[in-house]
Order: sequence, then structure tokens, then C-alpha cells
Amino acid sequence: MLPAVHTLTLANGLRANILHDPQASRAAALVHLNAGSHHEPQHFPGLAHLFEHVVFAGSREFQGDDRLMMWAQSEGARLNASTHATSTAWFFDMTPAKFADGLARLTDMLAQPLLATEAVQQEVAVIDAEYRMLTGHADSLCDAALSLAFAAPAQLHDFHVGNRTAFGEDISALQQALTDYHQQFFTAGQLTLWLQGPQSVAELTTLAERYGNAFVACNGSQPAPAQPLVLRDERHLQLRLDGSPRLRFSFPVTPSPALTLLRQLLADEAPGSLLDQLRTQALADSVQVSLPYASARDAILSIEFLVCDTTPALCARVETLFCHWLQQIHALRTGHLQHYTALAHRDFSRLTPLDQLRARTLDFPPAAHNGWQILLSELKPENMTRLWIAPDVSGQNTPVKGFTLPVSFKEWQSQCDNVTKSPFRFYLPAAKTSLKTNESVQTTGAPLTLLQACIARASLRALCAQSAHAGHSLVFTCAQGNGLLQLSGSQAWATRTLATALELLRTPSPAALAQGKRLFEQEQHQLASDIAIRTLLAKLPEVVSSSSGGVHEFTTAGDDAAVLLFCPLAENTAECLAATQILASFLEPKFFQQLRVEKNVGYVVSCRFHQTARQSGILFALQSPTYSAETLLGFIHTFIAQIPAIIDGITPEALEEKRCVLRESLSARPADRLEAARQQWLREFAFAPPANEMVIAGVTAEQLADCLRTPDNAFPCEGEGWGITKKSRS
Repeated sequence: MLPAVHTLTLANGLRANILHDPQASRAAALVHLNAGSHHEPQHFPGLAHLFEHVVFAGSREFQGDDRLMMWAQSEGARLNASTHATSTAWFFDMTPAKFADGLARLTDMLAQPLLATEAVQQEVAVIDAEYRMLTGHADSLCDAALSLAFAAPAQLHDFHVGNRTAFGEDISALQQALTDYHQQFFTAGQLTLWLQGPQSVAELTTLAERYGNAFVACNGSQPAPAQPLVLRDERHLQLRLDGSPRLRFSFPVTPSPALTLLRQLLADEAPGSLLDQLRTQALADSVQVSLPYASARDAILSIEFLVCDTTPALCARVETLFCHWLQQIHALRTGHLQHYTALAHRDFSRLTPLDQLRARTLDFPPAAHNGWQILLSELKPENMTRLWIAPDVSGQNTPVKGFTLPVSFKEWQSQCDNVTKSPFRFYLPAAKTSLKTNESVQTTGAPLTLLQACIARASLRALCAQSAHAGHSLVFTCAQGNGLLQLSGSQAWATRTLATALELLRTPSPAALAQGKRLFEQEQHQLASDIAIRTLLAKLPEVVSSSSGGVHEFTTAGDDAAVLLFCPLAENTAECLAATQILASFLEPKFFQQLRVEKNVGYVVSCRFHQTARQSGILFALQSPTYSAETLLGFIHTFIAQIPAIIDGITPEALEEKRCVLRESLSARPADRLEAARQQWLREFAFAPPANEMVIAGVTAEQLADCLRTPDNAFPCEGEGWGITKKSRS
């Protein structure tokens, strides 16, 4: 059951949405602004993105280590922000006990940002690094190419990421533009505050009234309404891009919860589904549904298939099956729609409160039938654009959104007779079953290589989907280098289904082997073109499992250097585990301050407690367009050498506060039973036994100094632990 939304309007005109979520272990807040990159002044492209960044640098009431960014890192909160075409959002989550402190910081940084000169200069450099990183990011480039299919709104083609050149050298003028942007849009009428957590509606309402009234009342000005989407006559685009080939179909649509229902139907992997038929005919292996643009009035819906080869005939065959599927969903009965809506609700309920708020405001809200008939009327071939992405496209360099892309508008055949158009199967709820979690939850798992995991996923797809349609859950995931198989349902069903699943894993079919190998190759292509630090993170479990330490290099896209250094526990004991978690909470904000704020090495600066491949420890991560991998690794070792001095500066009061935070986390359990079981399995599978309240209470400053020491009493250095660096393509 999804939490109900209680809406109120505060005295200043700000709208607040309250969601009481009694099963949640954390509380989340999100401030949504009804303005984005399409509302920034033309002479400062990227200003909205810059504003999103610079407000984190401090506000009138909270500065330095007390501001939200630094406070969140020391308190174990998650926080981020996101700028879109017509909206922007800032969000965080926290344990309920500290939630009010976080909300005070979030609202003050948006109501009273300092926009200081040094902070503006620093964030200009960060965004410049982010822009350079995005020039090699496949998804961003595909979204940019897609915008060429639309004549309006005109801002779709404009540069909105921002970089040093776009912002210019006149920081005073840039500060004034940021101030003007804040004064124009950050009034209560343009903002919505979302709060979700285990607190009662009354408690959350009190918090909303206390902190939501920090914003000035409505001043009467409204963001200019977005122009309606207008398609160009050219509906075929081709983009040359390295990696696995993709075929993307896009439509201008009306925003509604029916889009989430459509996504659930497209994602179905059960026998007879669209994906099942595409895979059976070796046409496509997966589908991704996204909204690369959205406004209050309309949106671009993109449905992208990861296809199996680059032959021109494949495009027509995939489109033929897809259009055949679109025709058949017109005949779905109310029972079908209710069933797939219930499946989507179950998936939505498994998200954390923070991710639920992000989905409600920025992505796909909870599914509903509302708008279904309108959506069907919009999903017509004559409204569809086609974007073919492959490494062998012959395109002409075309500037769009600040990128120069090799694009062609050459048409290809859209329909094909050489395809099997079998009737698609759409499921109804099984008799006498419920989509609620039943009495038995089982989890089993084992270490898997990336290839083995891909074959396992391909082998179990249909069984997992059939289980969901029957009102049960069979979920296969990979976590920390382990393949996890989880079942939730009646004991008899779980026993029977587990036996079937294990047999499929022991003896995968030829089709599953072929699909798994293709999936592995596609994921390797995607990793190579992803943001460098994400590629290294994906490689980390396998590196830790297969080696005893040292430095490993991997090739990734882009020119940025990136480094991970994982320092494991000195010994696999509960005492060392607790001490390492506490030490990481002290180190994280200091690492960020030194290397992101003071040195500003680049876009990614992170130091945190991390678990991977049965190992626990501290993970340092850096990505930079300026410094080499060797220099970044040196920065990390220099910081590590400072750890004894950092520990010496920890007061007894600060240490006790960290103990309390860690003790509180022991009682925090995910509301979703499958996620709770997954975390329990990972704790039991780890080398180190879990910490308890007694162990945490006994953590001393001396233990902090010992938890990462090596036998020769030196803090980790190169070769002690796992270092992963990015190497150049050349």
C-alpha cells in the first residue's frame, strides 16, 4: 500500500505534500522548483545548473562545516539535486531523529543562499569538469541527438549544462545573474515541499509549517509557460556512437500516471510479452523507458531497445513488432490495467522514501489508469521519431546542446514482412492470489563473475516475471559481487520455484546462454562508455574477489582520470567493523573539504564506508579532468597520512555522538521484506561478524587508529588494499 498524499498550503502560499510512511526507517525531504534550465537567461547558458550547485556552498544560518553538504556527510544522510528543463529539485534523507536539523539546512540554503564569490568560482570549475565528462557520456549524447527531431520548444536545442566559457570571466556579473534568478523564482508560489517518513501526519505537518515558511510569499510573477512540443518533418535520425547499437522510438505525450503503467507493460519479461518475442527472434535484449523532456503540458516519451546487431534490416523488424504490440494494447481490458498497475505499485513501494519522492516529482509517479486513453491516442506511428545509434553510422557533424554530434537524417525502411507477428500475451491476476507479500521469504546467493551473472539473469527472466504475475516474488540481483536469488510467497510455492530456478541456473538453455553472452558484451560496452568512476565501481567487486591487492587499470570513455582506493579492515572482527564505520563518518567531510572545496580536483570526491565482495572497509574515490591518476592516488595517500592527526582531534563528545548514530542504525530495517532479507544475507555472508550495541559502546579513539592499520603499523599505501585507476584509450 502506497502512503497517501496529504496536501496543505502554508501561510506564505507554499504547497506542502505530506506522506506518512509507517514502515520507513528513514525520512526524506524534497524541495521542487517550478523552473529549470529553460528559464535561465540566454546570455548565461547553464545558470540554472550552476545555481543548483552553488547553493550547497552555504546559507545565512548554516555555513562551513554546519552547512547541509558537510553536515549530511558527517551524519550519514544522502543528498543530491537535479536540474531539468522546466523543474529543479533538491533532496535528502536522514534518520527521523535528525530529520528536522537537515530540513532546517535544506530550506535555509534555498531561501537564503550566500552565493559567495569563492563558491561561484569553485562551482564553475566543477560544472566545467562535468561538461567535459558528459561529452563522452552515451545517454546524454543520445538525448541531445533526439532533440533535433523537434522544432519547438526552441530551448530544446540550447546549451544548458554550462561550462567555463559560457559563464565567462566576470564573476560579479555571474553572481548578479544568480541573485536575480533566485529573486525571480524562489518564492513560495513556485515551490513545493515534499516530506515522507515514519513520523505522523501531524508531526510532518508541523515540520512543513516550521521550515516551509522560510520562503518569501508569492510575488505574482510566474515562469513563462513552455512552448508546446512540435515535431519536425524528419522523423528518422542516425547517430554514430561507439558501443552496443540502440534503437529509440519517441513520442510527444501528455504527462500522466498512465506513462508508468505503459512502462510496466513494456518491461514485462513473461512468455508472450514484447520483450520475450524480441529476444526469441534475436532482435533486442532489453528496453529502457525514459522522459528526456517534461513540462506541465507535455513530455517526450522515449522507448529505447538495446538491439542484437547493427544490420539495417533489424530496425524495420523491431519497429514492426513494436507497432504490432502498440495496436494490441488498445484491446486491454480493465482487469489487465489493474493487474499491471498493481505490479507497478509493488515495485514503487520497494523504493526508499527518497527515491519515491524523486520519482513522484521528476520521473514516473505511481501508476494509474488516469490518462490511459489519451496516451493510446498519442502512441501512433505518425507521431513517432526513430533514432538509430550505432558505431558504423555515417553522419555529418551537427552542433546541438553544446555537443557536436555525427548525425544523419537518412531514412530507412520502417516496416518489414520478415518478422513473426504472434499474438502478444497480457496477464491477468491469478485466481485466489494477492500481490501482497506472503508468509515465506528466502534468500540464497553465491559469488558470480559478471558473465555468469548475465547468463543467470537471462535464464531466470521469464520465471521471475511469471512469479510476479502469480502474486509472488522471485528476484535475481547482484550485490557486492554476489548473485542473490530471493523468493517471497507461500512455502509450497517457494520450495517448488527454488528447485526450478536452481535447475535453470545449473543447465541454462542455448537461448539463455546466447542472451547472457550478448548481455555481457552489451554491459561491457556500456561500462566502457559510462562515467569513469561508475565503471571502476562496477569493476571493484571482481577485482577484490580475484586478487590480493595492488593497483589495477581499466580503460573508460572520456579524458578524465579516475581512481578508487579500497582499504579493507585490519582484521575481520565486529570491533574493527564498528570502528571503521565510525572512522569513515569522521573522514568523509574532511576528505570532501580538502579535495573538493580547497583543491577542487574535479566532479567526484568521495570517502565512505563501503562493503564489497565480502570485504568491509573505507573507499576513496576521485575523478578529475585536470590531474593524472597517479596524482589523484597521491592525494589520497597524503590524506591517509593525516588520519592519525584527525583521530587525535576527535573529542569524547563527538565520538559518543557517532556511537549513538551507529547504534540507531542497528534498529533501522527496510520496510520491504525482500530488501531486509537481502541485507541480512549480506551481513551473514561477510567475513566480519556484525557489530552490536555492546561492541559499538566500547569503540575508543585507540580502536579508530587501529582499525585500518596494517601489520607493520603503517596506514594503507599503494599495494595494501585495492587501487583501481582509469587508463587512457590510447
